[in-house]
Amino acid sequence: MTFNFFQLREKLEKCVKVVDEKRSEIPDLYISYLVAAEDYRSSFHYGIDQVGIFRALYKRVLSSEIQGASTIEQQFARVVIDDYAYSLQRKIKEQLLAILLANKRNKADIAKAYLAIAYYGHDCEGVKGIANIVGTNLMLASENQIISIVARLKYSKPYSNVAKWEVRFNQRISYIKKRHQKAANKSRQRMLGFPQFSGHASITPQEEKTDAENDHGEENPTVRH
Repeated sequence: MTFNFFQLREKLEKCVKVVDEKRSEIPDLYISYLVAAEDYRSSFHYGIDQVGIFRALYKRVLSSEIQGASTIEQQFARVVIDDYAYSLQRKIKEQLLAILLANKRNKADIAKAYLAIAYYGHDCEGVKGIANIVGTNLMLASENQIISIVARLKYSKPYSNVAKWEVRFNQRISYIKKRHQKAANKSRQRMLGFPQFSGHASITPQEEKTDAENDHGEENPTVRH
C-alpha cells in the first residue's frame, strides 16, 4: 500500500485546504471541550492515539465491546474525504491522513476546522448548525451550549425517536462536563488551547461504559437525514 494507492496526496491537500479555510470560523473557547470529549490524550499523540487503539482492540477481543479510538484529526479527515466504510483500508487511510495532517497544521486549527464542518443532527451542520443552537455570535455561547454542541458529535440529533436520543444525549453532556472540569483543574487552563491531560478524568466505570455504548464517533457513523 503506497502513498499513491490511497491517493493520499490529493486527500491531504484537500484536508489542509479545509483547515485553512475554516479554522477562523470557530472561537478558541470551543477547543478544550472538544478535546475533553473526543480526544483527551491529544497533547500526547501526533494524529493517532496508540493507547486508545490498544484499549479498543482489548475491549473488542475480551468482551466484543465496540469502543472508538479516533482522534480529532482522524474524525476531521473522515468528514473531509466523506468515507465511512467499514473496512481496514479506510481505517489505515484515515490514520495515515491524520498523521500527515498533524505534521502540516497545528491541533487547534484542525479542531476548529472540524467543528466548522461537523454534522450535529437533522438539518444542523457546520457553522450554520452551531449558529442555530447558540446564535450568530459564537463567542457568546454559554458553557452548556458549547457542551451540547460537542455532545452532538457522538449523538447527533435524529429526525425521529428524539426521546431515546435525549437520554443518551444528556448522559453525554454530564460525561463531558465532568471530564472537562477535571482536566481544567489539573491543567489550570480554561477555555483556551489544549489542556495538558495527565490521565482519565474523574469518571466512574459505569459512566465510561455507558458513554462507550453505540459509539457513533467511531464504529457507527451517523446516518444523515
